[in-house]
Amino acid sequence: MDKHLNRYQMLFTLGFIFMLAVAVGAFFAGVEIGSSRTESRYEAKKLQASSAKTTSAYSQQDLVSFYHTVFSPYREFQSEWLKMERRLESRSATLSTGMLEQLAGLATKKRKEIEAVTNEHKSGLLADSRASYLASLDNFSTVAKRQKTAAAGGSPDRFLVTLRADKDYKKGSNLSLVGQNNYYGAMLSWASSTNSNIPSRIELSGLISLKQWSSNPLTVKNKLVADLLSKRGQMNEYLPQDLSGAVDQLIESGEAERLNLGSLQSAAELLSGTGAVRSGDFWGIKPRLYSSEVLPQLPFFLPPES
Repeated sequence: MDKHLNRYQMLFTLGFIFMLAVAVGAFFAGVEIGSSRTESRYEAKKLQASSAKTTSAYSQQDLVSFYHTVFSPYREFQSEWLKMERRLESRSATLSTGMLEQLAGLATKKRKEIEAVTNEHKSGLLADSRASYLASLDNFSTVAKRQKTAAAGGSPDRFLVTLRADKDYKKGSNLSLVGQNNYYGAMLSWASSTNSNIPSRIELSGLISLKQWSSNPLTVKNKLVADLLSKRGQMNEYLPQDLSGAVDQLIESGEAERLNLGSLQSAAELLSGTGAVRSGDFWGIKPRLYSSEVLPQLPFFLPPES
């Protein structure tokens, strides 16, 4: 009897030890699997974040390609449109329906020119910029056709008032500036990828003191000016870098302090309101103020070929 009991106890003990070993093994296996899964999820998130950071930045080739396939064709139309307004204001041209027909045709031509090139970016700042420029061309084509009647026999002054009050004119102007703003935003994204001290995004919010303004690199300044111009909603022949340079020149000369100008907004208002900013001014200012600035190799940052 004692032998039978001892044998039973021994089997029970061995069985208990076996079950305990299985339980402990299962526990550690579960810990290992859980750790492995957690690590895999962590690595996946790191990879996803790294991928998102890489795809959000634009290469210099992206910016150059956009310049030639979208910005430049749109700019050619915009220059002709603004030239028409300027010539009517100065009385150096006679108002005619033919003038508007030509501009409507040019808007259509430039739209086809932009659309003929495959859109490399389906989303993001450059895609948004392209869409804004295309929509702007549509608006200007529409307003040019609509205002032909007003141009027939009307005075230039009255025509310009009617033209600038047109809803499609306002929308076309706004979309033009939105497109410009997004393009300069893409340049800022590029600059950030080359220098981690430069933010990848920035928006104009509230007054920017001239001291704060001066502490920024040129790519940030240009984006702030593009924001400012977009908020004002008025197209100009000059580009953001022309106004950025004019503001910095005003500060460097001491005129900003003498005139008691404390913010970017007040300096920009003075310069643009007095006609002190012209297209291409940046080229003359760059060697003196921006020789060490890193900029994408875009034609409008380079002096024109002599």
